[in-house]
Amino acid sequence: MYDINTHYKFIAARFLLEFNTAYLAKLFGVPLSKINRMESNTCNIPAVYSYALNNLISHEENYKGIYKSLENDDLENFCKKINKASKISRLSCSKCHSRKLHVMKMKENIYFIECMKCKKTMYSNKDSAMRYYSWQNKGVYLSHYLYSKKEI
Repeated sequence: MYDINTHYKFIAARFLLEFNTAYLAKLFGVPLSKINRMESNTCNIPAVYSYALNNLISHEENYKGIYKSLENDDLENFCKKINKASKISRLSCSKCHSRKLHVMKMKENIYFIECMKCKKTMYSNKDSAMRYYSWQNKGVYLSHYLYSKKEI
């Protein structure tokens, strides 16, 4: 279990799980303001939230990569660069909602996605497709570029 006891570890864990603040608040059964206070470092993070985040991480297919990223990356630097209010979307199959996907880059900012469970094919140009493609090829890591649209 990874000790998520600071605001920057909390933010990093939430981003690696690809949850926005509203969804995390709903999962935890707390008001959105509670999540915002923890992320802005205006209140302590109770151990129960660390346990809850660890439980969510342990159910992810790439949980080892997430834990490795939480231990090795410069989390504080990441949290200073990221816009915490940005919307985060998780890439999943539009038919069966599986996260077992194979993502291939077709052109600049266009990705071909195949669900390994139901074999549905999709196309996307969203940040979530870029992030999944990057993680699939380079391993899970924190980069503020993977959570915000690049300006062209």
